[in-house]
Amino acid sequence: MKVTLIDTSVLCELLQVPGKSEPTRKAEMWEEVDVRASVGERLVLPVTAVVETGNHIVQSGGDRHTVAERLAAFLRLALQADSPFFVPELAFGRDFVASVADGASTGQTLAQLATHKVGTGDIAILVQRDQLRGGGDFTAVDVWTLDRGLDDLAKAT
Repeated sequence: MKVTLIDTSVLCELLQVPGKSEPTRKAEMWEEVDVRASVGERLVLPVTAVVETGNHIVQSGGDRHTVAERLAAFLRLALQADSPFFVPELAFGRDFVASVADGASTGQTLAQLATHKVGTGDIAILVQRDQLRGGGDFTAVDVWTLDRGLDDLAKAT
């Protein structure tokens, strides 16, 4: 089974977070979810994307309550067995933190990545991707992002 971690940029578009999404992209993004699900791909909801999206909602100038309700409904959807979304167990501990500091599998440290405007949230997504790859349970593990920097890193590693 192929799994793909969805980045904050994708989650913000799916939920239409004010200031972090384009209303014209919502249908396109949900169509992409349907296409991926139709071929058996599961979309992993990384903890980083949940936390960052929640922060974007709180900092938005729009109707925070309504958007936060959409996030809560989305999280509940991700927990359903028939959902295209998947919430794996996260092994967050000393090894995870060390991997973030070391820049995941990028070959660069957190400090080096920061100079290229790659944040710890993006690195944490790559660490979680690396954990899923190392588990041997999936045929492929990718990242779906609209962030070009993260996309380039994810494809290079």
